[in-house]
Amino acid sequence: MRISDLEAFSVGIPFRAPIFSAYGVSYPARLRTFIRLHTDEGVTGVGEAGVAATHHVAYGEQLRLFQEVVKPLILGQDPCDYLALMQRLRYIPEAIAVELACWDIIGKVAGLPLYRLLGGRGPCERVPVAGYFFFRAAGQGGEPAVNLDNCVEHARRLVETYGFGTLKMKIGVFEPELEAEAIAQVRAALGPRLKLRVDPNGCWSLPTAKRMLQRLAPLDLEYVEEPIKFVPARVPYTTQTGVPSLDTLGLAHLRQTAQTPIAADGCYRIDLLWQIARDQAADIVLGDIQGSMGVRGLHDFFTVAEALGLAAGLHSGTELGVQQAAKLHIAAARPELAVAGDAIYHEYVDDVLRGGKFVYEQGTMRVPQGPGLGVELDEEKLAAYELTEERHRAFDCYWQELRRGYGIPPAGHDLLVRHL
Repeated sequence: MRISDLEAFSVGIPFRAPIFSAYGVSYPARLRTFIRLHTDEGVTGVGEAGVAATHHVAYGEQLRLFQEVVKPLILGQDPCDYLALMQRLRYIPEAIAVELACWDIIGKVAGLPLYRLLGGRGPCERVPVAGYFFFRAAGQGGEPAVNLDNCVEHARRLVETYGFGTLKMKIGVFEPELEAEAIAQVRAALGPRLKLRVDPNGCWSLPTAKRMLQRLAPLDLEYVEEPIKFVPARVPYTTQTGVPSLDTLGLAHLRQTAQTPIAADGCYRIDLLWQIARDQAADIVLGDIQGSMGVRGLHDFFTVAEALGLAAGLHSGTELGVQQAAKLHIAAARPELAVAGDAIYHEYVDDVLRGGKFVYEQGTMRVPQGPGLGVELDEEKLAAYELTEERHRAFDCYWQELRRGYGIPPAGHDLLVRHL
């Protein structure tokens, strides 16, 4: 079986409303490129890759890479040799889409869902997911802004709508003391049974982090993710390319003095996992399908974390439906994962999957049971959300207006915007 063709489709799926974090305000749409890999035996696989969410992206750049760089290098190759293809593509971000499509093809040939190929016991029908909570600007479609005054109502609405048993509050937007009050209000309103985690995206200094963790200790948080920045020179795709090691000393010191568990994000390389374990710098590590370079990389990440005695969970970043499907399969194959996987998915207005978006059921998502990834692309949705030059320009203009309106400067060398 050989790869005979590659199709690529770039889309822009809008957020329900622009979301805030320590990085500033999000781009108003998630820009993703989906592919179909065709084989000479008529089996087709789907994949997904994306672009950085914090910097301007040139129109058509990823489509060009798929057509001019990726396609010539993989035509005629065996999709079962997915690792060799990743190496052939020098592990560029677009290689992740190819790897996903290869796994999809392999699963279809074997007649098995991906999680069974990864060693998971079947049937596994659903896995728990944790809902992201964001402070937000008002959406163009009428979604209300989310701020310090109404954040409790927003959190309650998320739990009532999607049945989340776990919420992850994305903070680092307002002054730390004000956010601590908001977290306490959410805890008081939704009660002790809700698992609550927070993520300031590393925007606290070490003294601020120590003060905040002491203040948050009575709230029984599941964990605080990345309270301080310990990955120097973070790169746009968070693959940690060029990062020789982590600055774990501050994080290790913080963990020794804190009552609240600490989660490390961004340590997606295997050697960085070892460093976290060596320095006892975190209670839990988070794996990301984009940052860990696909299915095999993320599966290996969790295998090594388990061997090192590190509790682990799934991070949510820029994924849409195809990568979300892959995450569900990985979660189904790794029942030892310590916590519910993050899901930003509900913040998008739609997806390009045939049959529509994944549905939340009492804080869980169903694991696709079809062969391979178990999902297919919808032609009408691909056309409806096609990232045309005009649409891309409109997104860019809206993003610039948002940043001007909220006084957000361009991202610095570490991408962080400390205060709005």
